[in-house]
Amino acid sequence: MALTDAQREAIYRIRRNRPASAGFFEHLAKLQHNMKKASLSVVEQSSGMNRKLSLQLMKEIAETGVASVRGGGGGEESYLAWDDNVDCREIGKKTDTPLR
Repeated sequence: MALTDAQREAIYRIRRNRPASAGFFEHLAKLQHNMKKASLSVVEQSSGMNRKLSLQLMKEIAETGVASVRGGGGGEESYLAWDDNVDCREIGKKTDTPLR
């Protein structure tokens, strides 16, 4: 499933408003295979943001409707689970410029 224009624009705004998040989106674009989830540690390491801000970024991405935040209790690390038919590489590649 391709990103809708609204989702693409929402993720572009996240990237623009959080310059540190660009590292995470670049990481997604460079993946060789579509991944089903991204752990909090991956977001933290690729973005360079601290754990709290990385979790906040994950929640903002989830609000766009392309993923959901799961885990995060009982010793399990939080992770971003991409929705079915969403190619996370597309999110990294196609959301770096505005639609207009």
